[in-house]
Amino acid sequence: MNEIYHSSLTYSIWSEWLLLSFLILAGMVYWTISKRIGFQILYLTTLSLSFGFIITMYFPFLYAEDQHLPLTHPHIQASMTLFSFFIPLVRRRIEVLLCLFPPFVISLSYLFLQESSVFSVVGGILIGGFISYMFYRSLDWMGSMPEPYLFAFAIILPVFIGGLIYPNTSFLLLPGLLLGAGIGVTFEQYKIRMSVSHSNISKLLSLILGTSGMIMGYLIFIVSPISFPFLFLIVGILGGIWITFFVPTLLILTKIYEQQGKSREIF
Repeated sequence: MNEIYHSSLTYSIWSEWLLLSFLILAGMVYWTISKRIGFQILYLTTLSLSFGFIITMYFPFLYAEDQHLPLTHPHIQASMTLFSFFIPLVRRRIEVLLCLFPPFVISLSYLFLQESSVFSVVGGILIGGFISYMFYRSLDWMGSMPEPYLFAFAIILPVFIGGLIYPNTSFLLLPGLLLGAGIGVTFEQYKIRMSVSHSNISKLLSLILGTSGMIMGYLIFIVSPISFPFLFLIVGILGGIWITFFVPTLLILTKIYEQQGKSREIF
């Protein structure tokens, strides 16, 4: 696989599968629980990971006396954003602890197995939690905006992030995911309008379809000899569209899920 991808985007095979698991988890919520929450998780987690890599590109270190301290760890930051997203949605204290347990384990894994610095781990936790906090603080503001403006923002923002990332083409996977998710959810809302089924069998079939497609796509990507500058961007776009549009389309065509009569708010 591309050497740049291993060294800068994911650091290790563990990080590659961790990113894939983030996407699968967001897809599971999107396909089986709520399209709105699933899209928010997918977009916010990918956005947090993008910000993490932008920080490491432009502000890699905090200079303290004779030490260079990395400001954040992108994957820890994204994991904290992802799982802290669920905290306002739960009620019991034990559920809050369960939300914090995965990022805690991931942080320890990077700290002891990947030998990441304590400062970057703490920075990732703080920045990731802050992103989720700011998202909930901005819900009222976003809810008052016309929906076409929100969709336009969801598509324009990845273009801006891609402009910041561009010298490192492997990083374009992330704005590609954001762009694909924005395009896919727009078409899904107005053309497909999938209604999440209450049947456990239908939900299980949707999980098998969506997850197997993502894993197969990843395996094909890492063994493919094809390589060109914008390959990662295209792969990201296809991944975002797969989660938000292709899987709902297949679920409707196969009659596993039913179609809604009217469009549905995503934000």
